[in-house]
Amino acid sequence: KKEIESNKANIAASFQEAAVEVLVHKTLKAAREKNIDHVSVAGGVAANSRIKTMFKEKTEENNNIKVFYPSSSLCTDNGAMIAAAGLYNYELYGKGEMIANAIPSLKLT
Repeated sequence: KKEIESNKANIAASFQEAAVEVLVHKTLKAAREKNIDHVSVAGGVAANSRIKTMFKEKTEENNNIKVFYPSSSLCTDNGAMIAAAGLYNYELYGKGEMIANAIPSLKLT
């Protein structure tokens, strides 16, 4: 436990590097396979500087693919939206109703 505590930053950085590597690799592979030359990265993940850096590095190797990102101020995480929706539902229906009648395909209105 002590070793994990002292290495949290390294563990987190290693996880991020592995996740970014897979996302970038699979995205560019799919673009090549589908003959797509423009890719948009959006959502909360588009604000990650390591993703931007790796896409830049990899697309310089494959300069036939261009990657576009929105401004970081426009990159929001869906988790925040889901949390807000949960709060509004909780305020409307209370805890018991939400748990007893969970509907995974419920539309957000």
